Amino acid sequence: MATYAAHPDYVVPTGDFIEEWMEEEGINAAELARRLDVSRKHVSELLRGKAPLSHDMALRLENTTGVPARIWNLHETGYQAALARQAADAKLVTQYDRAKEFPLSYLRKHSFITAPASDKAGTVRGLLQFFGISSMDAFQATWNQGAVAYRRSAVGHHDPHRLTTWLRAAERSCTPGDFPIYDRKNLEAALPELRSLTVKDPVQAILKAQALLRDCGVALTLVPAVPGLGTHGATRWIQGHPLIQLSDLWKCDDQLWFTLFHEIAHVLLHESNGLYLNNDHDNLEKEADAYASRFLVPEDYEDRLPRHRNLDEVKALAKELGIAPSIVLGQAQHRTGDYAWGHCLKRKVTITGLAA
Repeated sequence: MATYAAHPDYVVPTGDFIEEWMEEEGINAAELARRLDVSRKHVSELLRGKAPLSHDMALRLENTTGVPARIWNLHETGYQAALARQAADAKLVTQYDRAKEFPLSYLRKHSFITAPASDKAGTVRGLLQFFGISSMDAFQATWNQGAVAYRRSAVGHHDPHRLTTWLRAAERSCTPGDFPIYDRKNLEAALPELRSLTVKDPVQAILKAQALLRDCGVALTLVPAVPGLGTHGATRWIQGHPLIQLSDLWKCDDQLWFTLFHEIAHVLLHESNGLYLNNDHDNLEKEADAYASRFLVPEDYEDRLPRHRNLDEVKALAKELGIAPSIVLGQAQHRTGDYAWGHCLKRKVTITGLAA
């Protein structure tokens, strides 16, 4: 007998399998009706897929054909499921215009959506599965009207479709519910070690930072940037844990570390029901910037930041502070506005998609 593909683009009525048996036996519909003790009309509808196969009919077919009733029931279940999928696909296609508002190319690139662009129903289905919802209407109910405050904030953003996609990608990459309970004191105690990691290889250092933060109950995940979004980092709380999310918009290690400590500042300084985006320009972001700057280069050392292009001064101060020279350079450049020097001290970083 024929078999079903995982998700066929056609449907095979149970009647087709019954007809195969009839051909093998050399009987017609009238004879089958007599053997099943049902009307010829019922057999005709059954063969054309117009009448569903009941459990009683499956048992009659078992007695008549010798094929177990469970096999006939499996065929019928597959047929009805295929019909339901066809109907569902038709509904999904009607939602495609709304789905196009999201960065579908980004989602395909990172394998969150596997359907080709030509498959509208598959594309919408992949998007819904990515967000864990059943329809585009459910997106509004979950993100715009749901109980999670940071999601409502995301929908109110000037670019909600890119932002919610980027935020959801982080949710898909980590499970903070499995982390130790968040401990503020442990986080504060871990800060000096986190700071000392800046002198090490950035890739290995950020992996170590993830482990240190995890022990404090803080999730750190790196998610590739969504083109056009322009967000370097974000912080919010999930399941009682701070989730720090970094993009790969930064190209050098000093930007990576400044962004990380900026986001840690939100964890320590600000309320746990907010969504903090480091490309916003409000007072909370300014507070986080100030915290990161003073933590990396304490206030007592600010006057010693080079005011001119002097790499030796940068290296000497960095060694005294126990941080990467690129960070001292970045702070000096920020204060003078002169960014056209010292690039040899900055290390390129190409970390993407690290799970927490």
